Amino acid sequence: MPKITVGDKKLTFNNIFYVDSIKGSDTNDGSLSSPFATVNYAVSKCATTGDAVFAKAGTHDVTRIAGTYDSGGLWDDNKAISFIGERGKTIFLCDGRKHNGRDTHCIMFKNEGTRAYQIIFDFHTGNGNRTLNYETSICYVDGSSVRGEVHNCVIKYSTNVAPSLMYGNSASSTIKFVNCVFDVQKNFTSSYTGIGSTTLENCITNFTFYEEGTRLNVYNKCSFDSKYHISNYNEVNLGIGVYSGLYRWVADRYLFKSKSRGYSFEDIEHNYDFILSSDTSPSPFSVSSSGIYGDAYPAWKAFDRDIATSWLAPSGSTTNQWITLNFGEKVNIDMVSIQGISYAITSTYVVTANPKNLRIQGSNDNASWKELYYATGLTWTKEEIKTFSFDNYEKFQYIRIFIESNNGAPYIGISEIKFGFKMLKSYKIPTISQRNLSDYGMTIIPPMDRIVFEDNHILQDNVSKNAEGFWVKKLDRKPLCISFN
Repeated sequence: MPKITVGDKKLTFNNIFYVDSIKGSDTNDGSLSSPFATVNYAVSKCATTGDAVFAKAGTHDVTRIAGTYDSGGLWDDNKAISFIGERGKTIFLCDGRKHNGRDTHCIMFKNEGTRAYQIIFDFHTGNGNRTLNYETSICYVDGSSVRGEVHNCVIKYSTNVAPSLMYGNSASSTIKFVNCVFDVQKNFTSSYTGIGSTTLENCITNFTFYEEGTRLNVYNKCSFDSKYHISNYNEVNLGIGVYSGLYRWVADRYLFKSKSRGYSFEDIEHNYDFILSSDTSPSPFSVSSSGIYGDAYPAWKAFDRDIATSWLAPSGSTTNQWITLNFGEKVNIDMVSIQGISYAITSTYVVTANPKNLRIQGSNDNASWKELYYATGLTWTKEEIKTFSFDNYEKFQYIRIFIESNNGAPYIGISEIKFGFKMLKSYKIPTISQRNLSDYGMTIIPPMDRIVFEDNHILQDNVSKNAEGFWVKKLDRKPLCISFN
């Protein structure tokens, strides 16, 4: 089942649908490589429970025009959906200026299992006559119960009126905000109904919340910068705001101190970016397999970056088939992405040809193999991408996907395979302040007792500034150790 890490938590879903407001299309399949264009369309593709919508960085117009009372913002269609954004970079526009109904709202979750993580909601009530608490409330849903949870999100209330939290016609409404920032232009007013049905936990606002509902560790009149760092409270120690909590915006970095200077490191993913045009081209890459199903399905088709082509093992070979890539040199691999196949062969969809049990293996002589990862019980949807990550600190010249069995078709096949590894990016930070601690890492020291690579990288002054003015040096591999000069 696909997983995605949000803050300090790894979440598992049945399906993850990706949305890219710039490069996506609602005629795509919603995979990472073929994202949808709109969040609302992704919602329509979600099952009743267990699916997630991941919205890439950018502005996504989620405005839903439904009726006089329930138009405006993000709607879950009464499905238990997790909406996930890139921290500080994903914006959901909830635009009441698009309709002339009486009300506009922002959070319109009807299912108690719905969650939102790491999203900036840009909420416009629109219509200048909308000033009453039921017209300008943040939460509402078609005369029913507002439910669900909102974690580490920003509610940017972009209209100059007094906001309210809830317009609810049901006492069973149970909306909960955790580690959220409410960026408003006036003090909150009371909710129209449903008082006590909202929970604010570790939340802040730059004005004042109304005294209602359940309030745990809530702070008023907070000042914060353009990135929503709080300047008049110690946000990390108090556990408040978007940079705290389980789904915090703090990057997965660690802060070290040496000779009064700070150094921080984070993992970034790197994919081997190559396209094969034959089993032996381009040099030095070459690919081999246990066999092929006719000339149309050679092994190199799994590396041609075309999802309409694939490698297929011989017909009737439903177990113990393999495909091997020779990199021509020893490389480190700790990620493998496999895209399943779905196009028609002999008038039959061959999703069932995709691997059920597989082993990812490495070798330096193409004879003796070390197992790097073992996956069992895999099931696939059309053109689904599965990514397997694992700890591996050895270099191998050959990487093999050994497929023990498929899901029932008379073929075994794979549309596309990509290999990758994690790199380290380092930051040299002028001071170890509370702000830099939030931006560039926590004081928890990561495990440094494993041999990773044989190179010793030393951070010196021959580095360059990034866009934020911090000194940055990219390391091409994981280091064995880190030294400071």
